[in-house]
Amino acid sequence: MSENKDEICRLNPVARAILQGLYDEDSPFHKLLGLHYVLKAIWSNLVEYWKSKIIQANNKCPEDSECCIELYVSCTKVINYQDKELVIQFPKPSNININMMPFVMAKEFKETKLPKKFKGYFDEIIKHCIVNKEMGEIGYLTIHESYVDKGTSQRRPGLHTESPGVVLMKDAKGCLIQRYIAWGLGLSYHRFEGLDRDLFEGGIYMASNVANSCKVWNCEIVRPGVDCLDIVGKHGDIEHLREFLPVEGEMMEANTVYWITDRTPHESLPLTQGTYRQYFRLVTSLVSVWYQDHSTENPNGVVPNPKLTKIVKGSKFDGICSVVDP
Repeated sequence: MSENKDEICRLNPVARAILQGLYDEDSPFHKLLGLHYVLKAIWSNLVEYWKSKIIQANNKCPEDSECCIELYVSCTKVINYQDKELVIQFPKPSNININMMPFVMAKEFKETKLPKKFKGYFDEIIKHCIVNKEMGEIGYLTIHESYVDKGTSQRRPGLHTESPGVVLMKDAKGCLIQRYIAWGLGLSYHRFEGLDRDLFEGGIYMASNVANSCKVWNCEIVRPGVDCLDIVGKHGDIEHLREFLPVEGEMMEANTVYWITDRTPHESLPLTQGTYRQYFRLVTSLVSVWYQDHSTENPNGVVPNPKLTKIVKGSKFDGICSVVDP
């Protein structure tokens, strides 16, 4: 069980499934009915395993490391070259709703191959999020502008990561393959070589014009190893880990750009009052798959880099997607 001051107590979803199984004669857990000491041992071991797969940010590098990383972060406000928080002004809204549109990451708008209607977003936000290592690579742009009713969230609710973890899909020959999905990855260096600001590699940039509409946690879920075992659930769901996160979540401020990794816990929150919300996200180039059925094509012909990204078709919610034969 977990309890927050402003929330009703909730039962961990995995614990709920176990308890339901105890009284379901068709479930293997039914055989443990009455064996409370066994259940307690199972649950204790499971919790310890989950905790071992959550990294708290701000860990110092090992003393024997030759790197010059002073601190590691999993989510942070972006700092510009004047050592100030990157506070931006959203352009005038026009009901844009695009998801993961491919574009060329560049410092000049004409080189991005974005449609003209995104010029305001480029000038105010996009150009500030492109680092030298990503110049010329394919990035992925999401913009969601809409009115959001009181008590609802504009984006996906529930605690999750952007990486959906390990998924099953069909390859070009129709064979099932198990694949770990990266969604921008992300590595951050804090106070790098004496500079009192963060430097980023990969990752995801996010911003909203509404304060307290999204919450982020400065920790990270460990990526799976070669065994492909992952504690991240379907579509990135980590609601079962909420009570075990080692830090408190931070409310995102309005008009401020945040950087996260694809394994940073975050959630879109219900609004306390109805308002028009603008949401921005830029996912950098290291994306494993681009879901054709869920993403927005670039009308100027920019497509995912086939060396880094596989295009897949089919609904990721209804079944197994298939890799498009290049």
